[in-house]
Amino acid sequence: MKKRLPVMGLIAASLVISAAANAQSASEGKVEHSNGKKAAAVIELPYPEDEVSDVVADALASRGVKGEKSKGFQIYRNVKFNDRDADLNDLHFKIERKSRKEKDITLVYLLVAKPNENVGARSESDYHKIEEAKSYLNSMIPRLEAHHLELQIKDQEGSVQKAEKRFQSLVEDSVSYVDKIRALEQKMQTNRTDRAAQTEEVKKQRATLEAMRSRRKPSH
Repeated sequence: MKKRLPVMGLIAASLVISAAANAQSASEGKVEHSNGKKAAAVIELPYPEDEVSDVVADALASRGVKGEKSKGFQIYRNVKFNDRDADLNDLHFKIERKSRKEKDITLVYLLVAKPNENVGARSESDYHKIEEAKSYLNSMIPRLEAHHLELQIKDQEGSVQKAEKRFQSLVEDSVSYVDKIRALEQKMQTNRTDRAAQTEEVKKQRATLEAMRSRRKPSH
C-alpha cells in the first residue's frame, strides 16, 4: 500500500516547487540610473525583496565583500566572478519588488562595472559584461531557492510547535476534566449515601411525630 502524504504537506511542497518553477532566467533590460537608463541584466524572482537582498548580501559576504549603498543601488566592489577570472568588477545591484500588488515578486538588476567606474556616465547602449551579469544572476537561483525553503521550514516548524502546544493544552485539559468528573462522581456517591440516610431519618422523625399525635386525648 502506498503511503499518502498529509494534505498540508502536499500543499507546502507544491508551494516550494511552484516558487522554484516561477524563477525566470536573466535577460537584458534597462534600469534607471543617474543620467538616464542603463543597460543591465535583469531577473524576476518569486521571492520577497528582503529575502533576495539578504541572499545577495550573504553570498558576497561569504567571499569577504561588503556592500555600500549609492543612488538606489547596492554596490559590491572588487569582485571576481570566479576563481579563474583575472578581472576585478564592481557589481551594482538594484533590488526592488515588481509592484505594490506583487510584493512577493522581486526584480533584480545588475550592472557590472570596472573598479571605481562612474556608471552614470555610461551610454544606454553600453552592454559591458552583460552576459557575465546574466550568468551571475542565474547562478543565484539555487541559493535563493534553498534560502526560501529554509525560511518556509522555519515557519512550518513554528506552526508545528504551535499545534503541538495546543494539543498538549487539550491533553492537560482532558486530564483536568477527568479529575473533575471523578470528584463529581465521588460527590454524587456521597450525596446518594446521605440521601438514603436522610430518608431513614425522615421516616424516623415522621414515626415519632405520628406516635406523639396518637397520644392526644379527645377534646370534650
